[in-house]
Amino acid sequence: MTKKSQEVALEYLTSIDQSLHLDENVRQYGELLISELTSQEIQIYFPARTAAACYLITCRLREIPVRVTKIANISPATKADILNEMQRVADALDLGIPNDDPAVVLEEVCRDLTLSPDIETRAQRVAELGDEAGVTSGVSPYTYAAAALYIANSAADTDHSQADIAEQFDVSTATLRDRRDDLLEAIGSRLFELQFPTAPPEAVSFVDDLLQHVQTAQWAKNKRHMGILAGAWLYAANKYQIEIDAVELAAMTGVSELTVRARYEDLANQVSTTDRGIGL
Repeated sequence: MTKKSQEVALEYLTSIDQSLHLDENVRQYGELLISELTSQEIQIYFPARTAAACYLITCRLREIPVRVTKIANISPATKADILNEMQRVADALDLGIPNDDPAVVLEEVCRDLTLSPDIETRAQRVAELGDEAGVTSGVSPYTYAAAALYIANSAADTDHSQADIAEQFDVSTATLRDRRDDLLEAIGSRLFELQFPTAPPEAVSFVDDLLQHVQTAQWAKNKRHMGILAGAWLYAANKYQIEIDAVELAAMTGVSELTVRARYEDLANQVSTTDRGIGL
């Protein structure tokens, strides 16, 4: 029975490999995993699940970014089945399965979308900043990479919309926006420097000062951080003659142009009534 299950699992593995057209070594390594299960007399209960799990394990070990949903779409096994079986196989064979690296995922997707090296570089830097700020904890590497690319792409003139990026990473637009907000909230002032590389150091410090003073401002209570961030960026940009407008910032942060301008006015009023502390 074990031998028969192995043969069926190998057939499923071949089918997956033929559909995805990845490196031939992926299929070969997957076959070795299935054979190892048999040699150690580890039961293959559902060949389709085992084949999909072994294929995913191989991709993870070889740092080839493939989402489990992409495999599930061409397999009788569900996403949950594949993930559960991957854990069972990994435990049985004592394999340490790493998560996909967001940097590798970004490189692959930027190539698929034919994005410029500059956008990829910015996306990679956004991802690095978020990682340093601890935003990656508990977040899917694909969702995280999607958010980083969305931020980098929003500041560029490309034909790829929010929906395009969400589809490429197989995440919902709502989840994409949530993770973008998490990233922007965590690295807002540092991202200003990345988005506007020609900005003088004092402009970056000014954004930091604005955001710090906002934390205790009465008017800022119950206001969305994204709107405040966009307003701070617009205020600093105007002060230091950096080319950016409310429309671009609205697209970048996901808040309305009206909100960006309203938060800009709030910050302007705060600065005008503050005697010290903000770099005037």
